[in-house]
Amino acid sequence: MKRQISLLLALTLVLLSLFSCGESTENSDEPAEAGADSPSSVTVTEEETEPPKPEDTLPVEDLGGYSFRVLNNISNFAYTNIGEEGLTGESLDDAIFNRNKAVEDTLNLTFELEKREYADTDATIKKVVAAGEDTYDFYTCDLNFVINHALSGCDVNVLTIDSLSLDNPWWNRQAIDSVSIGDAVYAFFGDLHLGYFESHAVAVFNKDILNNLNLADPYEHVHNNTWTLDNMITMLDAAKMDLNGDGKWTVDDQYGFTMYEGNFSTAFTCGGGASILAKDENNIPVWGGVSEHFVDVYNKVAGEIFDERSNNAINVSGTLPGSLELYRLMFLYGRALFLCTQIGVLKDMRDAQFELGVVPMPKYDEEQNDYRSLIFQGANTIAIPVTNPDIERTGLVLEHLCARSYTVRDVYLNQTLDFKYIQDQEGQEMMDIILSTGLFELEAVYGWGGLSGMILTGINSGNLNIVSKIAKLSSKTEAAIQKTVDAFAEVGKG
Repeated sequence: MKRQISLLLALTLVLLSLFSCGESTENSDEPAEAGADSPSSVTVTEEETEPPKPEDTLPVEDLGGYSFRVLNNISNFAYTNIGEEGLTGESLDDAIFNRNKAVEDTLNLTFELEKREYADTDATIKKVVAAGEDTYDFYTCDLNFVINHALSGCDVNVLTIDSLSLDNPWWNRQAIDSVSIGDAVYAFFGDLHLGYFESHAVAVFNKDILNNLNLADPYEHVHNNTWTLDNMITMLDAAKMDLNGDGKWTVDDQYGFTMYEGNFSTAFTCGGGASILAKDENNIPVWGGVSEHFVDVYNKVAGEIFDERSNNAINVSGTLPGSLELYRLMFLYGRALFLCTQIGVLKDMRDAQFELGVVPMPKYDEEQNDYRSLIFQGANTIAIPVTNPDIERTGLVLEHLCARSYTVRDVYLNQTLDFKYIQDQEGQEMMDIILSTGLFELEAVYGWGGLSGMILTGINSGNLNIVSKIAKLSSKTEAAIQKTVDAFAEVGKG
């Protein structure tokens, strides 16, 4: 009854208000003065318009139906598709097709896409450039191959292209700068190619093991700036268990983490902000010896994670059914809390019978400002061969492709990863952190003096005697760095 009376009173007040307003307007003997309240002064606000899309900020040219030729490297672990002949019904493939079609329509061109394995791509680029053949407008290949192409004078310094600006938000300038030397860029990365996304280091975790052990949530650690090596080590120690009590570490037991040690253990030291090399004000790599911070991070990783062989499920004895490597199967079968790997490997986890979570590799401590996500040196990168006759046209097309790739990125993060592999909203937030903090390690990309391989071996073996080992490579590393710097300077003269 009270509710009905309240509603009737409210309706009465509204009617009285309307009646009063109508009476004051219609029955007034005074003409309305022009002013703030007169009908002639009413301001009509325009409807809010949507902000311009990234591609709307770019110039448009009619390329006259030009056939734009692309050689695309196929990866053995990452999604490297950059276009299909038609719609496939797969959301990610179709997003890429639609992006390409939009660029074709906007610039009046057609894409001619060719796929090859990385070794074939490497040989093909060397061959066509040596012969002076105008075969491709741009190509993609593993970064370490492209660096060698650049050093041989096969590629264009893209900073000389007026139609292309690496400062646009769809290019990842941090990753680009992490491998460039001097005042030239030959290898570059952006939203255009997902193979680059999939090469970022991540720490994937099994939520069932986490909950069964009542361990702290890694997401909360990230939010609270406490996702550090020490806190991860605490979780690793809690997770490893000799489940069958036989005193042996086999596939039947549970481990702290699992990973392929061959080329990715330095994701821990990179995450901890420990770089062995720096650059000077001219973007030239500098050998300054081993810093105290590097030694601190290295010793924690090698001495508290990799020294205990039962931490890592890669060292187990026994077999599990399946075609994947044992280190991946151990995580897939729920035998490890963490899988430390590249994003691209998550595709192997789609059949997991537990829910996954994903976080960046941990910081060294809470004083470290930012997360650092190592990008595998075999990541697909974009390059332009020097035989390209119109680099301004290529720059324009690349800008349009990359600018429109926000649609592809959205599908990748919101559907391909979130709905197939990572089933929580926080996982997407973590992916944003990971992709915005990616960088390469110079010594791994260029291989100077065998330094990277020696550090990797030291970590994997839990060897703490790293300073003396690095010292032995000092002169060799310095000489290799100088040779690279001189080679780039010579290429730049051409």
